[in-house]
Amino acid sequence: MIGSNGTMTMPTETAVNPAEYRALVDGGRADEVVRRSEEIRETDLRDAPEVEIEIARALARTGRFEKAMARATTALWGFRVKRDLRGQMRANLVLGGVAFEQGHPLAAEHHYGLVRVLAVSLGDHRIQAQVTNNLACLALQKGDFQAAEQLFQSSLDLARDLADLRAQAEVLHNLNAVYRGLGQLEIAAKSGSEAVALAEQLEDWSMVALALGGLAETTSWIDRAGDPEGLLARAAESAERAGDVVRQAEVQRVRAVVALRRGGYDEAYALAASGRTLAERNAADLLTAECTAVMAVARKRGGLDAEATRLREEATVALYRI
Repeated sequence: MIGSNGTMTMPTETAVNPAEYRALVDGGRADEVVRRSEEIRETDLRDAPEVEIEIARALARTGRFEKAMARATTALWGFRVKRDLRGQMRANLVLGGVAFEQGHPLAAEHHYGLVRVLAVSLGDHRIQAQVTNNLACLALQKGDFQAAEQLFQSSLDLARDLADLRAQAEVLHNLNAVYRGLGQLEIAAKSGSEAVALAEQLEDWSMVALALGGLAETTSWIDRAGDPEGLLARAAESAERAGDVVRQAEVQRVRAVVALRRGGYDEAYALAASGRTLAERNAADLLTAECTAVMAVARKRGGLDAEATRLREEATVALYRI
């Protein structure tokens, strides 16, 4: 390339290796990618959607949803300019996940539908496993436990064929929630324990926190089993270690649920309110609504019917908005 002064110059390249970032995110070190990305100059990201999407994935993994959406949107347009279908698939996967966490199921379903079509056409079984898991999460949110179980089992089979331990951990955590909803608590606890073990093996502390919280919630329903408080203490430590504020909010939500189970209604309300504040600050709208729902139950059981009704309506609007 000839420079403006007539001398030969080399094309500029991004100072970041996207493959390195991808390996870090896949290896459960999303928090490290977030830290390192803060030192990157915007000029180094120009025309580099491969880097943008890895930063977006890391931001989403650590609960920074607004920033993740911005990065993933920029990456999507960059991949479209390059006519990179695989990149577009990965960008839509992140955007679908952010939409789900922000309580926009129709938008999430739209992005996941695009991902599924591209994954099948490109023969990408790893992404196919991920998006199947995500579609199952949408079914779970709707309360369709049977459909969710079938989709999660399909995703788990794909993840096992690929020897993808993190994907297996995520699906097993989700199956814990499905079986809890079906009242099959022993199977739920087994799935939750397997999810924790895999996440700890990977040292993916955000995933560890999520899996421990899910296991604690199931354990609280089994009178003779385990120590939910101990599990939640470990979950809080893991969330802090990951620098994941949304996982910290989720721990507070589960602590509130456990408090409800033992009749601590005021404590449950305070814990859920704390979780809601953290979730709101990080644009985790779905989790915000879930915390609000717990607050409504706490007020109802505490005899404060008017406030309970207001909170229930607030949570319902947020959970089922279109």
